[in-house]
Amino acid sequence: MSGFFRDHLQLFGLILFWLATTVFMGPLLYLVLPVSVFLMRRREMWPDMLFGFIIVLVVSDMNPGIVAMRVVKTAKYTYIVALSLIFLMDQVRMQPHASVFRVFMPFFVFALIPIVRAADPITSIQKTLSYALLYLVIPNYVLFAYRRQGWMFFKHLVLFLLTVLLSQWVMPFIGPGWWSFVGGRFRGYFGNPNGLAIFCFLFLMLVAVLDKVKRDLFGGWTKLFIYGVLAYFLIKCGSRTSIVSTLMFLLFSRFFALSPFIGFIAFLAFIGVSELVANNLPAILTALGLQDYFRVNTLEDGSGRYFAWGFAWQKINEGGHFLIGGGFSNDEYVMRQNYPYLRSMGHQGGVHNSYLTLWFNTGVIGLALYLRSFVLIFFKANKRVPIAFAVMFSVLFSVMYESWLTGSLNPFTIILIILITVITEDEIVLWREREEVEGAGEEAPPEPEQAPTLILPAR
Repeated sequence: MSGFFRDHLQLFGLILFWLATTVFMGPLLYLVLPVSVFLMRRREMWPDMLFGFIIVLVVSDMNPGIVAMRVVKTAKYTYIVALSLIFLMDQVRMQPHASVFRVFMPFFVFALIPIVRAADPITSIQKTLSYALLYLVIPNYVLFAYRRQGWMFFKHLVLFLLTVLLSQWVMPFIGPGWWSFVGGRFRGYFGNPNGLAIFCFLFLMLVAVLDKVKRDLFGGWTKLFIYGVLAYFLIKCGSRTSIVSTLMFLLFSRFFALSPFIGFIAFLAFIGVSELVANNLPAILTALGLQDYFRVNTLEDGSGRYFAWGFAWQKINEGGHFLIGGGFSNDEYVMRQNYPYLRSMGHQGGVHNSYLTLWFNTGVIGLALYLRSFVLIFFKANKRVPIAFAVMFSVLFSVMYESWLTGSLNPFTIILIILITVITEDEIVLWREREEVEGAGEEAPPEPEQAPTLILPAR
């Protein structure tokens, strides 16, 4: 751990400088962030460039009530632009490129079409471009950092994410209680407890996948500590969806590790059991004494989600968004125009469903193209990492209740993209076979020449 902090001391210094700039000279952050990225590139700090982007995305998710942090929500666009420019400048060094973007290419090409119907074309172009750049740039940075540092890069990535989570404990001591808690639920750096829970859920899957691919990456006690921290924060933030998604992953990863067939049977059985449990969930939770923790009184209305889904579906059909959508940010525009009505019906927020959000923005065609690429990439990964399907089904369940998958610059999608890169890139997932081939390809040392045998004539 001490080696991790020593190797990334400059990054932590930069993060403190970014925070000071945000608090005391907010607008200057638009210049400081991209300049910092280019300075890190000059010093060959490739992992730190990625780590820095993650912390910027985390801070940008803070509650807007913390006024000083609001500037990060827009300044983060300069960071992805800087990363993209460096990728274009150094793309020869980064070859061969990661394959993730190619799989999603049909979706991104089609996503340009709905922009012509966007109510806010400028915002739609920005969000479409940033979403595409995320899938293009991040896998290549991950792959390039791995080529330079090997598995130490992933070890430090996990330690960095763990440091981000643990540092949240200082929040209650440096600010008012509402910075860290809402309704008794812990949210830390994130705008709401559900955001922290999603981050923990994705982080846990990333650690599990890395451990599956590289068994000796972490020691037993280290893994136990990491999982303990993640379990602690999942419980503290009290997110029903993320807790169930995490349990789904832990359960299905066991079955899919045995065989895909057994995994699919377990998944179908889970659907049947979950339907039975859902119909009796309030009574079950009350009997277990967990009615307050799981907020049983909000189960019937789905915390406003079910109403939002019905309203979104109505607007998709009425607004002519069914086939090709209205461009990225269309969902935000429509929901924002109806905020007074939505608040009067007890709902605050967006669609809370990634499928409906994609449908809003890119229509049923765009939704089908994205799901085609998403499923295809996990089918490819499952051939080498058997728990890939467990990741896929858990994510598909999680995004049914939140729209985080459709966001380009949030602290969640980037973790999923890193995870996808790990399980799909041959250089990473087939590292053992590659080392064996390279070892076998080394020239064997020449055998010492033997002196010629002297044959004497017989007498």
